[in-house]
Amino acid sequence: MNRTNLVKQIEVLNKMPSEDSAAWLLGAADAVEFMKKDALADDIVIWASASHILIHGVLAPTEKTTPPDFDDLRRMMVFPDASWGIEHVSGGGEPDRVYLTPPLDSPGCKSLVGGEKLIFKRGFEGMNDYVPPIEISQKLVHSLRLHFIAERHAYCKLNDQGDLEDVINIVKVPNGWGDRDGTAITIRAEEFYEYMILSKTTLIRKFDFTRTGKNFSSWSNDDRSEKECAGLSYHCGKGPAASFCNGVQVIVPPLTYEDVLLKHMNEREGVGKQYASFVIHDWRNKRIFETSGAPGNLTNYFTKTEGLPYEVSPAFFRPEVLHKYKADPEKYKIENRSISCRGAWHLETYDINAEGQVHSYIIYLSRLPYEEQLYWKSFNEPPKGPISARAIQTDFEGTWSTDYDPLENLKRHVRALDDLAPAWWNPRRDGLTSVVHLPATDSAAEWADEIHKLDQMLVEGFQPRPLRELVTAKGGTFEQPWGSLRLLEEMFVAGGMPPADAKGVVEPLKRLHALRTPLKGHGALSDRKALAAEARTEFGSFRAHFTQLAAGCDTALKRIIDELLPGSNIAD
Repeated sequence: MNRTNLVKQIEVLNKMPSEDSAAWLLGAADAVEFMKKDALADDIVIWASASHILIHGVLAPTEKTTPPDFDDLRRMMVFPDASWGIEHVSGGGEPDRVYLTPPLDSPGCKSLVGGEKLIFKRGFEGMNDYVPPIEISQKLVHSLRLHFIAERHAYCKLNDQGDLEDVINIVKVPNGWGDRDGTAITIRAEEFYEYMILSKTTLIRKFDFTRTGKNFSSWSNDDRSEKECAGLSYHCGKGPAASFCNGVQVIVPPLTYEDVLLKHMNEREGVGKQYASFVIHDWRNKRIFETSGAPGNLTNYFTKTEGLPYEVSPAFFRPEVLHKYKADPEKYKIENRSISCRGAWHLETYDINAEGQVHSYIIYLSRLPYEEQLYWKSFNEPPKGPISARAIQTDFEGTWSTDYDPLENLKRHVRALDDLAPAWWNPRRDGLTSVVHLPATDSAAEWADEIHKLDQMLVEGFQPRPLRELVTAKGGTFEQPWGSLRLLEEMFVAGGMPPADAKGVVEPLKRLHALRTPLKGHGALSDRKALAAEARTEFGSFRAHFTQLAAGCDTALKRIIDELLPGSNIAD
């Protein structure tokens, strides 16, 4: 049941309608149907409090509620503010003693002893204006690996796609007590049932639906009844323009421990997992071949099953496959040659070959969630060339790549500056180093975006005021409007470097910074098109241009570090 439907149903039970109010006032027993249906819903109410409604769910040991002793359960008294406490007892002919008191130490109700309270609303003695927050059993939320997300008003977990899913919802209900709204709390039954099985407990819901009009004075003993049916025991009564229905409901999980165990074993062993098929280069059998990574479809160097492709057979993709991950750095993390999604999944390795195709191995693709495999499949294409030389070197020859990677080198130097944090550097601790990547496609927009992020990561890190102080300390002079790059140039000149050489050192940074403004929409469209055409013409691709630009910036940064932080070795 979603939030909207839940609120609507509770409003019907809680709010007197403008029409036919007499029938509503006498119909409290109708709420029993809500309790029955809710017990079978995908999301179960474990707490609801409003002007005419109270539902309070707790967990009781299954061994004490099978079968349920309704005579005992009707005596349960559980209050929202009941919690763990420290009790000191003195007298009675015995020595003083101090002990912990559990929240379900309900006098006269044996069924709850050893159970678990789920909802807590603790008052703050001495704080009259204090509105107690709703607390959920930490044992429950920790076991289900849930975290409270304030803007969702829910305890959530991440699904296989790395997206938030609400498991425990806290829902505002209009028309609560006094001038305050009421509250309903639901929990997703699938997770709750598993928790109940593993904690060997049963859900007990105490409920009270009382409807009274403005002129209500007292109850009479007329027209009362007690009913008991499967999992329910309740007491109903009516009076002049009033009615009530209160009782106890017992909800037993519709599964067994063996069901829970089998579910976890199947998840671990991949039983029922779906696999998308990919066109791969089956280099073992010298063919371009479509297959999935399902068990039995691949082999490895140890088994070498005849006719099957190796697990490390590559699949190739259009470079646009990376756009989704680059566009959402909050959700996805792209490292040097891997992609991960909020701990939900991890693609161990990928690379880009000389033809600009992204490639990975079929075994790693098969480990992605099925929906993610389908996403990659939509970009799958036959190979236009072999995998990258770097992948051959690291993945098959088992050696470190000796190729110079200017962007990764530049990031390493920026991170080193972040750790050292000299006065002239503003640490880039907002994740900028993790969101700058080489352009993967021939998209001018992607190229411009990466240049913008590179400028933010690097040029914006230099602090003008400390650089002015460094120039002055070296005996140089500056003009007040000068920015950080012009100050860096003057710093080299003040240190004895010829002006032309100093200008050459800083030139790559100036070139980067000069590209940022026109490419990100502040310049004329004709200028942006001209810059893009120039990059393609001179370097052959945006990727090659960006690589060359990063290499120049890396060289410049190393010279700056050597000058300002001699002996630090961070530029090695």
